[in-house]
Amino acid sequence: MSILQLLHSMCAELPDADLNAIRKARGFSDKETVSRTSYASFYVSSIGVAENIAALTPEETITLRLLHETGEVDISFFERLYPVSNQHGTYSQKYKPIFETVKRNLVRRGLVIMAEIKMRGDTVQLERWRFAMPAEFAPYLPLLTAVRDEKAGLENETSVRRKLLELVGGSPAISHDQMPIRIKHGSLYIKDFPFSLATIAIWQTEAWRNALGAPKPTVPASISPTEAVLKLLSSTDWTNPKTLEPALKIYCFGGMIPPAEKLLKKGWDLGLLSRLDIDSVPHYRLAPVHLPIEPSTPDPASSNKYPGTIYLANRTKWADTTSKPGSLIVDLRLIPFHDLTQLNSLARLAIENNVLLASPSLVKLGQASPAQRRAPLSRWLAENIPSFGKALETVNARWGKTLQHDNLLVACVRDLSLRVQLERELKNNIVILSEQYIAFPKESRPNVEKVLKKTGFVIKTIKP
Repeated sequence: MSILQLLHSMCAELPDADLNAIRKARGFSDKETVSRTSYASFYVSSIGVAENIAALTPEETITLRLLHETGEVDISFFERLYPVSNQHGTYSQKYKPIFETVKRNLVRRGLVIMAEIKMRGDTVQLERWRFAMPAEFAPYLPLLTAVRDEKAGLENETSVRRKLLELVGGSPAISHDQMPIRIKHGSLYIKDFPFSLATIAIWQTEAWRNALGAPKPTVPASISPTEAVLKLLSSTDWTNPKTLEPALKIYCFGGMIPPAEKLLKKGWDLGLLSRLDIDSVPHYRLAPVHLPIEPSTPDPASSNKYPGTIYLANRTKWADTTSKPGSLIVDLRLIPFHDLTQLNSLARLAIENNVLLASPSLVKLGQASPAQRRAPLSRWLAENIPSFGKALETVNARWGKTLQHDNLLVACVRDLSLRVQLERELKNNIVILSEQYIAFPKESRPNVEKVLKKTGFVIKTIKP
């Protein structure tokens, strides 16, 4: 059922005593809820929501936040909030006390919807109840208690730098790393993902989870401690680890939960979190996204060859020329992650003698968007490395004159009679590329194979 269907079912079937309790708790007038049909409309209004949420315990508030993120749940969901007293009893004996508490503390306050659904097979009534919270109530749920401080805090990129330096012979950034970094076909990859800010975050999160040895719990709706931290630290304010402890018990119920201080410290070690000591107590928040900081002062020595070229002094720190024509030495200790992401999309990368080299790639520049080719890094490369400038001029001159087809197959056909038969079969869906090569749409492949089998030719497939 959808949450709206659950709401209408509740308003239609819940006993009058329960509806009257909700009416009183939320502050609805008799006129507003004169009928069960109108009740559903007023239920999702803002009337009384903030006041009732304010009366909840912190654990109840956190549970409602998780309920909103999860959607429809059964009564076992609330075991994380109200502990079971009879673990070895029947389903009804186990969850009946929790059901009564949820009904009293959350349903009758008009914050949680409760409705019975139909189920196949033999079930007790308690198994058929479903609970949810309207999305309209979510903005009223308070965030974790945090400290507002305008200081930037301390970031830590040591682990990511060590990960990059593995490319040039550096020691492993972390133990038991499951995501190797490598150069493949001229591009930088972490495992199977092209290097980017998002890929860095994937590696950091994976390393964080593995380092703590705290996998995702098997209990429905529960998440791993690292996932919980990333969700809970959504505020830009600073959070004390002690504040996080109750929330972790709710979000990670049923799993192994490391101490919050250890959890956050490891997140900072891997660069996912920023840290600020407030009254000698470490506080944490999510680290900012690494965006480029480019000075806007034009270089007086720049020519007008590339209008709008920006002088990027920070690039001289990580970029250096080499005796190899057309190549650039990249210092992985200094290059900003954003610049490395852009360089990976514009240049061909290679490792030689434990040094990362970048050279112009017509293919990558051709696949780059006009905005990427006009980006400050692209223009800086064109201004300072002649081979990059020449490659960029070539791509710009050809831009719009070359079409790239993603759904074509190319075939080598040396037999003239076979090619004639293929032309007859495919009609307008064939392009003659040369005396030996043709191209046709992928969807025409069955027609081509039919002709080949009919004429007795052998099909040989060459994978790229």
